[in-house]
Amino acid sequence: MKTMAIHAEAVEILIRKSRFEPEVALGVAEAIEVSINLAQLVTVPVLDARVHELKTEFQALRLEFKTDLADGLAKLSTEIQKVNANLMRWVLLTMLGSTALSMAARSVMSLLSN
Repeated sequence: MKTMAIHAEAVEILIRKSRFEPEVALGVAEAIEVSINLAQLVTVPVLDARVHELKTEFQALRLEFKTDLADGLAKLSTEIQKVNANLMRWVLLTMLGSTALSMAARSVMSLLSN
């Protein structure tokens, strides 16, 4: 119904302002209408639907990224704990070795001074 009103208004403009014959004006208006319909112009509802679709895809990707990030951080935390345990082991062994070496050096010095 809306297209018919626009169509009739276009025909009226072509007849009145351009002084087209009614048949020519009708033909031009129909040709313009067909061209517009075939052009597949993007309308606001089409854009809104596409934006909504993109938002949904983005949210899914964001959720996937958050999940992957959480998994990566958990693995990193585990690795850091392993490195920390190894480091503590080496520090303890170094301290024990240093203490043992120090005690041995004192014993040797004590024996040599007597």
